[in-house]
Amino acid sequence: MRLVIRLAIILVPLLMVPNAWGQQRERQNSGQPQGFEQVRGTVPAPSIQQSQPVPPGMLPVGVNDTTLVGSIPAAQPYMTNLGGTTTTGPYTLGRDDVVSIVVRGQPDFTGEFVIGHNGAIQYSFIGDVPAEGFTKEELQEVLAEKLKRFVRVPDVFVSITGFNSKAIYIVGEVGGPGKYAMRGDTVKVRDALMAAGLIVERAALSRVKVVRYVEGGDPETEKLNLKDVLYKGELEDNVELSNKDIIVVPTKLWAKITGTISSVVSPTVGTASTVRGF
Repeated sequence: MRLVIRLAIILVPLLMVPNAWGQQRERQNSGQPQGFEQVRGTVPAPSIQQSQPVPPGMLPVGVNDTTLVGSIPAAQPYMTNLGGTTTTGPYTLGRDDVVSIVVRGQPDFTGEFVIGHNGAIQYSFIGDVPAEGFTKEELQEVLAEKLKRFVRVPDVFVSITGFNSKAIYIVGEVGGPGKYAMRGDTVKVRDALMAAGLIVERAALSRVKVVRYVEGGDPETEKLNLKDVLYKGELEDNVELSNKDIIVVPTKLWAKITGTISSVVSPTVGTASTVRGF
């Protein structure tokens, strides 16, 4: 028994030395500092992103600031505006739109107002004023008439600062798939795709589909040849899109095949790398 104990005392340190030497050598080869132990299978904590200005037209739904502090959760919907800071055509106000009302010389009646679920704005001293279904010019006339009770000659100016009631959806082989706010009651399909950024190498432009929203009925699908629209100037298929329409840009057949091959080969390459690094 004593002999076994003595052998254990001698052999255990000898067995631990190669193991420690091997760990140190592995750390040196990987560039990992000595004394740092990494738990296999864990994921490093992500670095904290500094707040950065959000590109114009890429604000989350309902947000009008030009800078957002911190990171935005991935699940939060983004709505990109089609166009600049003004309407691109006749625009009918709807729920969740934001209007700026300026009454010259009357700060109590000036401010920004959101069109609520009842289709009206809560206006100072007057109460709910219907706005849904009006253009900004029509709302301006309504407010001027109502303000005559308080102002002798009201000079009213209305502008739209938040376009939130109308949007189309673009999916498929585009650079920026997602929800796009409309700055007019309609928008051309060519303008919408240019805003989303086409991936020309992969997009099957001759088989683009538009799924049209039909209130109270089944959606209607329309097939378009956008290749002729973009490259030949044939505008027959450059149709107008309305609120809640969906553009689907399919993938070319060869791109699907290469994608399938890559998905099959990639796991094999990854497994080989893992085994070699182990």
